[in-house]
Amino acid sequence: MRLPLLLALPALTLACQAAPPASPGPAVANVVAAANVETATAKPPPALELKGTSAFAMGQAATPLVATAETAVEPGAGFRVELPQAMADARLSLLDAGDAMVPATGTREVGQATLLTLRPAVALLPGARLRLRVDGATTRELHDTDGRRFAPQEWPVLVAGDPEPSKAPARKARKK
Repeated sequence: MRLPLLLALPALTLACQAAPPASPGPAVANVVAAANVETATAKPPPALELKGTSAFAMGQAATPLVATAETAVEPGAGFRVELPQAMADARLSLLDAGDAMVPATGTREVGQATLLTLRPAVALLPGARLRLRVDGATTRELHDTDGRRFAPQEWPVLVAGDPEPSKAPARKARKK
């Protein structure tokens, strides 16, 4: 009696493997496709403007920075930005005209407000046009403790002094 059952088992296994899976039908496929399109096109709300931020160049005296105009700073200046809210992912950076970060060290103190400082590794070149930027360390936007997103902020700065004249390349002597 056991022999016929054992012979039928491989045939039953093959029949189950050969059967195609059931299709959900066109109505279900249309609903899934519409949900995917809606999810892909849904945009997050725009980042909020962070009001109450103050920025300073710290040289021999503190010079307030203005976001709408270039501010002259000393070549040896450092920078300080005070954010009115706690933002653990805030990052302060100094960018040159080519969007490269100027080598610097900095600190971040987060309490009820956030204090960021930045000190360039070497004195800034006189006449250089730079941008001080505060943005998020993981994404471009900053995030407060409630999860709200805030747009990055920038302050244009001009390093005081005359730019150093560029040296003309030395001419090579020609052989006669």
